[in-house]
Amino acid sequence: MSVRSKLKDDELNQLKKCIRETPVEIDLVDRVMYKYDHDSKELITHKKKPHNVLIVKAMATVIVCLLLITPFISPTMAATIKQVPVLSSIFSLAGDLGLKTADEKGLSTKPNASVSHDGFTLSVSEVAYDGSRVSIGVERPRIANEPETLMERLSKIELFINGAPIDDFAPSESNHIGIFLHPGKNKDSIIIEFSDKSNQGGRPFPEQFDLTVYATITGIQAPLKIDIPVKNKIADYVTLQPNANRHYNNIHFTVEQIKITPITTNITTRTILTDNSTFIEPWLTMGIDIFDEQGRKLALINGNGWHETNGSEKIMDHRFTPFESVPASITIKPYIHLFMEHPKGSFQMDENNEPIIQYIPELEVTIPVK
Repeated sequence: MSVRSKLKDDELNQLKKCIRETPVEIDLVDRVMYKYDHDSKELITHKKKPHNVLIVKAMATVIVCLLLITPFISPTMAATIKQVPVLSSIFSLAGDLGLKTADEKGLSTKPNASVSHDGFTLSVSEVAYDGSRVSIGVERPRIANEPETLMERLSKIELFINGAPIDDFAPSESNHIGIFLHPGKNKDSIIIEFSDKSNQGGRPFPEQFDLTVYATITGIQAPLKIDIPVKNKIADYVTLQPNANRHYNNIHFTVEQIKITPITTNITTRTILTDNSTFIEPWLTMGIDIFDEQGRKLALINGNGWHETNGSEKIMDHRFTPFESVPASITIKPYIHLFMEHPKGSFQMDENNEPIIQYIPELEVTIPVK
């Protein structure tokens, strides 16, 4: 469907009027051109013919006008404009419903912080924090004929909260907070995520803090340093501490806490082997799926936890995408992975090349929310 078919006639007329009457400074057009060229690889064909340059600059002028009139247009037109790749944020195109919601509802911040070293530039374009996870959208300018993705170029990341290493917030037993890297909107962007372990005995992150990122890039000797302000902008959320438990053979399974925000659904569980045995396959990789009262399943984002070496107790935080609205109840279905005999430790895979799982109905629990 064309853009024209999505817009009302009066909005199109307003856009045309803006294009005709708005003076556009050359440097402003050039800045938009730079972003358009670097963010939209699929949409730009580099040719030497002058008229192609004029066409693209005209498109840049249209984009500038769209930016100028955005506060005065309808939600329908605004949504259409956001589909233009140059205007889309990492969060809106990364395939994470929670981050898309954060971008659309103003629950993220856009610091536009950047640093350059040895000709390599790294920028932080968007940040979200909901008390469950910190998400950082990181980009580099598009580099022609660059074979490696930004994720491949990143060899090390170190994070500091108000000057302290994030591991200072970890429980004394585990002494570590994991950092997750997720794909961004293209090969030139990634999303860095991390979470505290306050449900596992660690210190909670502050509601607002200064984050320092040290990113080591392959081929560049010194790490790139970026300072970013981070703030929890979530005012409405649901927290439950059901301590609901189930037993099956030597497994004691407890749902300790549920936290629902517009960005993340966080489930904290504790599993104890009552015969004091140690966690081995398949119980070592036991996971959970989450469903609302209508049977709609949430997508897993990531998770972290710990258990002592040769220990019989494991605590986990599982982070899922958000519910569309606060559900009446949540059903938690624990499962185990099925493993192959050979090679040892390899998952059995289905026809879609996904690991085969087996639910444990004896451990299933449904918890009312409202």
